[in-house]
Amino acid sequence: MATISSAPPETSPREPVFVPQLNIVEHAREGGRWNGSVEVAAIGRLGEVLSRATDAPNADTLVVDAALDFALDDEGRPWVQGTCKVVAPICCGRCAETVDVEVESRLDFRVVSNDTEAQGLMPTLDVVVSEVASVPLTALVEDDILLSLPETGCADGTTCVHAVDAVAPEACREASAANPFGVLRTLVEGREPV
Repeated sequence: MATISSAPPETSPREPVFVPQLNIVEHAREGGRWNGSVEVAAIGRLGEVLSRATDAPNADTLVVDAALDFALDDEGRPWVQGTCKVVAPICCGRCAETVDVEVESRLDFRVVSNDTEAQGLMPTLDVVVSEVASVPLTALVEDDILLSLPETGCADGTTCVHAVDAVAPEACREASAANPFGVLRTLVEGREPV
């Protein structure tokens, strides 16, 4: 559950970044759709995570693309569905190189005005608590994008374009599994009798 207050969104101290304000209730009543982009620098925690994780030269130009559909659910609550995408520079755990990873997050949540109502809906539905009707886009998408970021840039060792050839751990395990006492034999054979 995320809570949105009327406090302004945090931005970097450099220069102001435009953050779209969305009137969730109005969009939901109209069955509206919103498509657009926002700079990663405007999304406080996401910007910090990506700038800390890498020294990529394009970190200041990263954008999150969002496509959101608004509707009212059967109970008349605002319902937001959609996707947000960012091409994020992520450090590969195998080769330590920074690789661009396309991160897509799917959104599907209800918007309520208080914690009591939110508690009644969870855990069956994702809920955002908003005390105000008009909220910054960043407040709607930030948590989901952060949770979608992979821990490492390359999904596995076979997809890492920078990785050097290495012996697969399975091959080592198979060799030792064939004769688990083979190591002892080599130690004993190499010793001189006492």
